[in-house]
Amino acid sequence: AGNQNSGLKNLPASVHLIRGNPSKKAFSDLKQNHVQWELVSDVPTCPPELDEIAREEWDRITPDLYKLGVIKTFDQGELAVYCQAYADWKYARRKVSALKEEGYVDITPSGYKQMSVWLQIANRAEERMRASGASFGFTPAARQRIQVPVAQGELFSNEHKEKAEKYF
Repeated sequence: AGNQNSGLKNLPASVHLIRGNPSKKAFSDLKQNHVQWELVSDVPTCPPELDEIAREEWDRITPDLYKLGVIKTFDQGELAVYCQAYADWKYARRKVSALKEEGYVDITPSGYKQMSVWLQIANRAEERMRASGASFGFTPAARQRIQVPVAQGELFSNEHKEKAEKYF
């Protein structure tokens, strides 16, 4: 026999709305305490802490991610991590290229060869790029896991649209 603690707890209305209302509950059922719910989905603003290269990457990718419906304002931190990792990777790769052979291998004071510091920085930045970029579908495998919202078509044909707007 069940009691009040049995089963799953009801999700708050805000969670239903954030998820796109997968349970298809009526909007009137989701209103709580006469609060008007409205989902805001703006492009996140670029954090001022990012350097110039990271800001350029931010400006390059955010419009497309927004059009696809993949990012929201609360994704600012994860997107900033990706953009700064990209900037770090680009800077380190330029250093490696400029140093040519010496950019790949350092010789320690005791005479041993080891991977250069710039190459290590580039590799770690690449790992950060892959990890945070997967959240936004930047790899083929990650794109398969991301569900891009599909826009709903017109509910009424154009000839009935004016009549529908009058009543709804």
